[in-house]
Amino acid sequence: MAAPAVAREVLAYGFKKYRLGEVIGSRTEGAVLAATAFLIGRGLLLLAVEDVLVDGERVEGVGVAPTIEVEDSPTGDRQIDQAVAVLSTA
Repeated sequence: MAAPAVAREVLAYGFKKYRLGEVIGSRTEGAVLAATAFLIGRGLLLLAVEDVLVDGERVEGVGVAPTIEVEDSPTGDRQIDQAVAVLSTA
């Protein structure tokens, strides 16, 4: 479960830093620490075992700010609508 979160952080970071495209939406969670999972009783403990640097920068706890900020809404996906609008004008 941690790998997809890390992948989102790294992808957003790369797109923004290397200007590969727009990052549309809201700031990422900043969750990139490598963790080991332990089942304890009826619970799950994720223990951080390694800090992950993305291109030499620490993203953990900071996240990646989008180039176009669009908050999601419960009545529709404004982020996808904005992405389609941006792609339509490219």
